[in-house]
Amino acid sequence: MTLHSLRRRALLIAPVRIVLGVVWLVVSRLAGAAAAPALIAFVAGTFVTAFLAYADPRARVLQRDDEPAPAPAGAALAPWWRQALGASLPSTVGVSLLAAIAAAPSPTLTALLGGVSAGLGIAAAISVPAIDPTLAVDPRSHAVYRLR
Repeated sequence: MTLHSLRRRALLIAPVRIVLGVVWLVVSRLAGAAAAPALIAFVAGTFVTAFLAYADPRARVLQRDDEPAPAPAGAALAPWWRQALGASLPSTVGVSLLAAIAAAPSPTLTALLGGVSAGLGIAAAISVPAIDPTLAVDPRSHAVYRLR
């Protein structure tokens, strides 16, 4: 069984999402969005998404009363790149796909979606200190385990 560290996933995906957000802001400007509307859309997307993602009660699923089961014998942590890839699916890839589709017909929407990506990155970065470094998840079953 291959597990992913919850803390490492957040640490790896946060900068990727923030950089992608800025890239989509630049793409929106290159695609013809006016500076002020693009920046307003980006900032609004960033702050609203960061707030909603960080305040989402479903994210608190790990702060439950029951103790996660110990990791099964023989379980190993996935390499960092697989953990980063796993953390990017589906949200980061989906937002980027939508931003790419919107670039030509609606560049301001691309800036907003860039803000959504950056907001997800900020929420991940803010959550890192609260994530127990001994917790890991099975990406297939979504079961949470405690590493030994």
